Amino acid sequence: MDILINKPIKISIDTIEIDEHLPSLKLCISIDFEKNGFELKTVSVAWFKCKALDSFIKNLELSKLAVFKDMDGNFKLKIDTKKKKLYWSSLKEGINGNTFKSEGNEQIDLDDIDNILNAFKAYPKWW
Repeated sequence: MDILINKPIKISIDTIEIDEHLPSLKLCISIDFEKNGFELKTVSVAWFKCKALDSFIKNLELSKLAVFKDMDGNFKLKIDTKKKKLYWSSLKEGINGNTFKSEGNEQIDLDDIDNILNAFKAYPKWW
């Protein structure tokens, strides 16, 4: 696991492939959510520009709104440091035109923000 966040929800991110020509990463993102008798697991595979990861980390360090979004806009992880909220959404369109979407948000505290920042900063960058 390249990035693992256990709180407030479990998010794990693994690198599948890299592209050095357009510095980018193909990532598998798994979100496991279990609260109040509701369980959800969603897995997304998407390409992210390396600069999206750098920008996400930098904005978290500066206590700004931080958004980690894939190149197609189908996956988004957003940390609002002012409102202390984590938002995520995942969209998948099937080959027959069916669309599947899952999303959620969670209250977070400063410790959660620090843990998320540290998890992303520990990612083994190659660029």
